[in-house]
Amino acid sequence: MAARRLTWGPAALLIVATLALVAFYYLARPDAVGVYSRPRGWFVLTAAPLAPPLHFAVAALLLAGIPVLAARRVTGLTLRDLGLGLGAWRVGLAWLAVGVPLAILAGRIAALAPAMRAVYPLDPTLTADPRVFARYAALQFLYFGSWEVLFRGVLLFGLRAPFGAASSNVVQTALSVTAHFGRALNETLAAVPAGVVFGAIDLRVGSIWYVALLHWIVGVTMDWFILTT
Repeated sequence: MAARRLTWGPAALLIVATLALVAFYYLARPDAVGVYSRPRGWFVLTAAPLAPPLHFAVAALLLAGIPVLAARRVTGLTLRDLGLGLGAWRVGLAWLAVGVPLAILAGRIAALAPAMRAVYPLDPTLTADPRVFARYAALQFLYFGSWEVLFRGVLLFGLRAPFGAASSNVVQTALSVTAHFGRALNETLAAVPAGVVFGAIDLRVGSIWYVALLHWIVGVTMDWFILTT
């Protein structure tokens, strides 16, 4: 049974991740993606947009819940093995101390880009009212946390043993970059170095949660700066 898990585990994780991303991209968006041609005009390729709270909840199911259950089933890894524990928390806190100011700066820079402002905030009705924004920001952690669970948890830590740390980091980065298709080009390009760096930090700390917080801070501060500048 152990040998069978070792043989089929990596392939199963990649298949589950691929199907989860297809469902997330086409069926669970808060916006729509389409194609345009001069004779045909616009044609929408994705399902009807979900309300942002429902989008965040479905993200938690598709990007975190199902992949984690699959990883536990096919690999036998524990939640801690998948980077879902606290890891080396002192090292993680040190990374947060360094990373939080950089995350805020990244959010500020991203907010200046017209293409980013065309996409974000994902809720086009969001306002800068502190109470409204705080509720929205809290819900957003479902999205950013789930994103990290899939790419830097299930894929990075789940594939580390059979692929090696470097290769698993490249694989999760490649898939996370493709998951940005349909977003702004600068965001998609930034996902390449960000994915590699985030993966390396997670491997060093042994947990995804510190990077998840940094990723969330980038997104939240970007939305705030878009609404207030």
